[in-house]
Amino acid sequence: MPYHAVVTVDLDNGVSSTARTKFNEELKKKNFSKHKLTTLWTAVFTPATTREGAVKYARDSIDAAAASAGISTYEAFVSISEAPPVEWKKSATNPLLEGLLRFQK
Repeated sequence: MPYHAVVTVDLDNGVSSTARTKFNEELKKKNFSKHKLTTLWTAVFTPATTREGAVKYARDSIDAAAASAGISTYEAFVSISEAPPVEWKKSATNPLLEGLLRFQK
């Protein structure tokens, strides 16, 4: 069974949009998929990959993407699991409800 990686990376607030774009491009080259959630990435590994190998690949990929983009300050989190992540989106069904939901935050 293949491993799935869930990765979130918070880049320093001073990182330029150009550096963020470069960082994102580099992770995409490493077969990470960017999600609409601002800092979330996922990757799927071959069944032959060990858990330790998946963690190392994720760390190395993030470090390389940051270095390529000239980013030196960031925090990263990776979770490796045999189960794929579950993602969903909830949208308001009408403008009034949407407005009310905004006030709850």
